[in-house]
Order: sequence, then structure tokens, then C-alpha cells
Amino acid sequence: MDKSGNPVSVCRTGPFSVNTLLVPLGEHKVFIVDPGGDVPVIVQRMQATGVSPVAVVCTHGHFDHILGLPDLLRQFPGLPVAVHAADAGRLGVSGRDLIRADLYSFGLDNLFDSSFELPEADCILDDGCRLSVIQETGDAGNSWRVLHTPGHTPGSICLYNRDQGILLSGDTLFYGGYGRTDLYGGDSPALYRSLKKLLALPPDTVVYPGHDSTGFLLQETIGMLM
Repeated sequence: MDKSGNPVSVCRTGPFSVNTLLVPLGEHKVFIVDPGGDVPVIVQRMQATGVSPVAVVCTHGHFDHILGLPDLLRQFPGLPVAVHAADAGRLGVSGRDLIRADLYSFGLDNLFDSSFELPEADCILDDGCRLSVIQETGDAGNSWRVLHTPGHTPGSICLYNRDQGILLSGDTLFYGGYGRTDLYGGDSPALYRSLKKLLALPPDTVVYPGHDSTGFLLQETIGMLM
């Protein structure tokens, strides 16, 4: 729960235990961040809390954060998917081949299904834009701003809500750490610049990263890294 008392629900999903986030938009609506798999778990959580999804936002295009997309869209046909332009190629037809290569490189061949099909992105996000660009989020999306934070991947983003004091940091920032840069598209100098960008946010910002501990304060971790 963030400092304003507005709950962000965390589901641990997929083979790499991704923090899939259900983020309130009011009126029993949420947007889903990084569906890493285990879609029944995500759906059960939404049913238990009486909410419905209006959009999916991918903080980046690595396979562990998007494996659940096909099953999720079978459950909710037409649900819009948003990603930064620089990682949009990891969705759709080209994304399928990249996921297969990634899974093979991690020795997870058994997770690849020959019928696996990723959706194309419905909405392309850019630095500084509001989630209201995804029309289904409505005016409530205005409170969420996209921060382009390349380094882990070229199209990595964070989502920041100044009013609620929340940062959804994807794999850019973890508690006491940050995303790896040794995979294809990784860029250490770019990641350092992205971390400096996050350093400008209020120190009491509550952080929900893509893996591991959630709900910690930005000041608790950023000082260890910079």
C-alpha cells in the first residue's frame, strides 16, 4: 500500500517471479503492469478485489515480463497493450522469435509453445506522456507519467504518480540494485543516466520494481547506488 493508502496489488508470476502489478484507476478499474505468466493468479486476484482491467503496460519487452500476454488477452479480448517505441519490436511477430531465442538461451525451451503468438502493441509510449494516451484509462490516466529509463533495454520505462508518490520501476531499479545490462540491448552508461533521472524524484517516493521487494522508499535504495 502506498503512502496515500491506495493499494497496488502485487502478483508474483512466471518462471522469474515477476512482480505483476494491478494498479487502481478508480471506479473498480486497474491497469496491469508486466504480466509475466500465471494468468489465472492475476485473474483470481482481480475477481477477489472486484476490479476489471482497462489496459496492460509493459515496462520493457523482456520475455519474463510479457509471457502472460497471450493468455491474458484470451481472457480479456481487445485489452490494449502499451509499450515504449524502442521495445515495441519485442511484441507481435518479431517478438515471438525473440522470445524463442531468449528462452533457449536460458535453457527454458520447454516454455516455448509453437502456437505462442504475441499481440502487437496498441499504444506506443514516450517519455513524459500520460497514461491517458491509452484512451481506456480515461482522465485517471493523467496522474501517471511515463519516464523513459533506457539501459536495461532501449525501451525500458518507469511509471510515476506524483500525487500518490509512487514509482513503478520495472527492471530499472530494485531494492539495493538495478537491472542487468549484459543482455542484448543493454547499455550501462544509459542505465546510469536513467538512475540519475530517478534521483530527481522526491526521496519518499514508494517504489514497486519488476522483481523482489516492493513498497520501499526511493531514499532507501538510490543512495546505495549513486
